[in-house]
Amino acid sequence: MELDKEKILKILNTNFGFPIVETPIGKAIKMSPREAFIFSNVTGAGYLDNPIYPFTPKGLLKLFYNAFDYKFVSGLFDNGVLKNTPRKLVEAKPFLGKSDKFLIPVEFDSEQELTKILKSIYDELDNPQDYLIQRLETSKKGNGLESFMEYVVAEHFKNEGYIVENQVPLAHSIGSPDFAGYGLTDYINKIGNTNLLSKNGFHIVELSMIKTFDPELQQTISSNNDHLIVGEAKTSTTQMTAQLAKYLATGLFSKGYEIHPSKKIPGSKKAGLLSFDVNCKLVLSEPIEFTEESGLYNREEYKDWLKNYVKFNLIANLNNDELNAYHKRLTGRSMNSTEDLVKFVLDLEVEDLLIEINPK
Repeated sequence: MELDKEKILKILNTNFGFPIVETPIGKAIKMSPREAFIFSNVTGAGYLDNPIYPFTPKGLLKLFYNAFDYKFVSGLFDNGVLKNTPRKLVEAKPFLGKSDKFLIPVEFDSEQELTKILKSIYDELDNPQDYLIQRLETSKKGNGLESFMEYVVAEHFKNEGYIVENQVPLAHSIGSPDFAGYGLTDYINKIGNTNLLSKNGFHIVELSMIKTFDPELQQTISSNNDHLIVGEAKTSTTQMTAQLAKYLATGLFSKGYEIHPSKKIPGSKKAGLLSFDVNCKLVLSEPIEFTEESGLYNREEYKDWLKNYVKFNLIANLNNDELNAYHKRLTGRSMNSTEDLVKFVLDLEVEDLLIEINPK
């Protein structure tokens, strides 16, 4: 099955309950501001605030180059200063946090054609900034929709009780997995019990959105899985087994998944598979064999790093004045360097940080 505009709408409606609605420019998926921000961050779908350069937060909210260390990418932080946080983005572009959004898949053959289409759409709408444009590049095999598949797998495993993300920081020599899910049961339940986020699971970016977007809570039981899972997504080819095996060889992940809209059989016993049936219903098969903990890295040390990763995302709910005041209140001195920031966050207990960022 090749993904097209109709299938994208049907997949989001069938599997995740997003309503399909009529708009002045055709059928669309209706999303809350929060869900639209997450979708845009994962897929790169752009808000039509500008027909030439539609805005997307994709790539702006990154934290670290690699796992196991705390070397910042310019993203949420820049040289130890909060930069592209959801809070700052919404302050600069208030439409991000207001009113429902409408996701429109747009098929195009060239960037020139896309610009022409978007200008036409922009001129037709009274509120174009409330429309998200999902690119379908018909000149590319698979229509360039790997990131859409990353969203689908993340959304599925979020509902299964994982903290999820795409384009995962791991190691330069290994690459960046398209998807990972972290069954950090204790942290998920601690965060869920505050009613700031869902108890079952959430996208990693939601940790930095608490003071900016209203929560969309689900009444679920507490998370109780402790797996770390990884996935490789493709739409242009079915060849992904070798790269997935490379991630599993690290010893960090207990389960791995191939992610493809139409592949029928996974490439190895250690790979599960996420795909769709003819009705666009998600089909998931589990790997026959789980991966042992022995590998290039230590899984328990990775879990410890991930817990700190959670804290760095959480503290991005503050602005720089609040962060500096928090640091001075707890340490008795000013924060003067990136090293001061890292030490401060590593020393924090997540429970205290959750109290500090609670918007109530």
